[in-house]
Amino acid sequence: MSLQIKEIALYNKLGQKRIVPFILGKLNIITGKSKVGKSAIIEIIEYCLGRSEFRIPEGVIRNHVVYFGLKLNYEQQEIIIVKKAPEGNALSQSQIHLDVGKDLDFPEIDEITTNSNDESLVDYLGSLIGISANLHIPSEGQSRDPLEANFKHSRTFLFQKQSVIANESILFHRQNEPFIPQSIKDTLPYFLGVIREDQLKLEQELRQTKRQLKLLQRKLQDAVLIAGNSSSQANILFEEAKQVGLFDEKLKIGDSDFILSCLKDTLNWKPYAEPIFETDRLQELQLQRRGLVEQIAQVNDQISSAKTYAVEAIGYTHEANQQRLRLETVNLFSHDGDGQQHCPLCTSRLEEVTPSVEMINNSLVNLRNNLTLVERERPKLREFLQKLETQLQTYKEELLTITNAMNSLLMEQEVADEIKEINTRIARVVGRISLFLESYQEIQEDKDLKSQVSELERRIKVLEQELDKDKTDELLTSALSRISTYMTKWAEELQLEHSSSPYRLDLKNLTVIADHEERPIPMYRMGSGENWLGCHLVSHLAIHKYFIQRGRPVPSFIILDQPTQVYFPPEKYEVMEGLAEELTDEDRQAVSRLFNLLFSVCNELQGEFQIIVLDHANIDSPDFQSALVEEPWRNGRALIPTDWLEEDNI
Repeated sequence: MSLQIKEIALYNKLGQKRIVPFILGKLNIITGKSKVGKSAIIEIIEYCLGRSEFRIPEGVIRNHVVYFGLKLNYEQQEIIIVKKAPEGNALSQSQIHLDVGKDLDFPEIDEITTNSNDESLVDYLGSLIGISANLHIPSEGQSRDPLEANFKHSRTFLFQKQSVIANESILFHRQNEPFIPQSIKDTLPYFLGVIREDQLKLEQELRQTKRQLKLLQRKLQDAVLIAGNSSSQANILFEEAKQVGLFDEKLKIGDSDFILSCLKDTLNWKPYAEPIFETDRLQELQLQRRGLVEQIAQVNDQISSAKTYAVEAIGYTHEANQQRLRLETVNLFSHDGDGQQHCPLCTSRLEEVTPSVEMINNSLVNLRNNLTLVERERPKLREFLQKLETQLQTYKEELLTITNAMNSLLMEQEVADEIKEINTRIARVVGRISLFLESYQEIQEDKDLKSQVSELERRIKVLEQELDKDKTDELLTSALSRISTYMTKWAEELQLEHSSSPYRLDLKNLTVIADHEERPIPMYRMGSGENWLGCHLVSHLAIHKYFIQRGRPVPSFIILDQPTQVYFPPEKYEVMEGLAEELTDEDRQAVSRLFNLLFSVCNELQGEFQIIVLDHANIDSPDFQSALVEEPWRNGRALIPTDWLEEDNI
């Protein structure tokens, strides 16, 4: 028994449950008037099957239901999924309560716990029904990412909403949403089984084998090149080793064994030790030198100033002595007397002191005093200059010492750089020699390289044949041909327009085509809602029949919402009871053919397929009435019980 629906459950705010049961492997019909909750069943089931987006219509259901539940049946076990409605203005909710076991009942509202989420549920259901690892890789030149089919993609084939089931332009559930059409085209071949179950594994093996082959081919090319040019290459490396000092320049090239032996010896080379260069010491010396240069400049300035002063003092003394000697030579002034009460010329006593005479006498006195002071300070100046000269010499000697130390460090740096450059050059040559010897050794040791390449090429050819796209296209064509056979047969039973021509599924355009003798006629050009409805029914029933016959990993049920809407007058649809008497004879016969087909397919597949019909029609026939899961949803009966709507229970 494949995955089918056993029950759905709704919980109100008080914890009361409304359970709707279904029969496994049969046609199940829920009939009722408009606006009683029939169409919401699709949204409830898809929400519980791992779709996080909450699309239950606004109104009674949203206002009174706090939890939605779904019971699935798979072989001998049952799966219960309970999801809370989003709170507030939230548009989605992904947390779920999940139970797996036998003879399960929906939990009471206070027993509901969150133990999983939609993503885990999708993975679980996918592995349960057998969706294996797969990957659709777009053809070269296409920019979309590879796509792996999973349980979410299988939901495309489970629902036919009222707005889709008779739509002339849309064939599949959610086909009008972005990216969905392409995902249907990419994943349907997997669900039809035309892609190997181990395709992903084989594709990975093919990529790895091609990568390994490429490496071995390059290795083989290098080996062939080395084998043909080993002597020349060895000679070149030998000469390079001589140039960098690994060999004596006078060493002559010998035979190949001698050269190989010499080259192998170079692998023992060790880099020359480099002197340790003290960068911190150099910076310290630079700072000391800068300080000494400044001190020398200051001492030089002091010496220059002192010498200038000495020259000026000598000049002054010389001039003053000359003046004094002239006066003393002519004896104009006498040394006797006080120079104030006597005449400086005749030395006679003056009754009144002459100011000019007083000034002259004072000047002469000052002149003698200054000359005496200058003569007394001259030895101190010479001592000061000598001290400065000594200090200057000391600074110059220290500067020379520091400069020599700096030059020594700089020479060490140059030597270190030179040794480093020599090591780099030698290391480069030794590296090339090492690569040559490794390659040479590989070609000598690996005698089976060609056979390995041949074996990989053979394996790649086998893998490409198994993954041959043309073969996949042939299998897809064969699958669609079988589906077309079912579609054509059922189109005749429904007496659709152009049913005398073969019907087929157009995967490229996601539509149905009737291959008329003159030209192919797509669904949207067939005209009338009855034909569009018929195309949806025959194509989806045929796809599911193929899924079941091939044991493909797709849930074995489909839900059809309002399939008879095309037969009831749309302007009266909401107020009609859906009885056969309300239809014309022609439409009544068409509705009868429709349900006969649904019963026939379920019976043919012997319990492996479940059809759930949500419809306005209530046909008074034994088969139809026996397929009703509940009393018709009329006269107060609906998805939401009447007592839930009472004010006290809200």
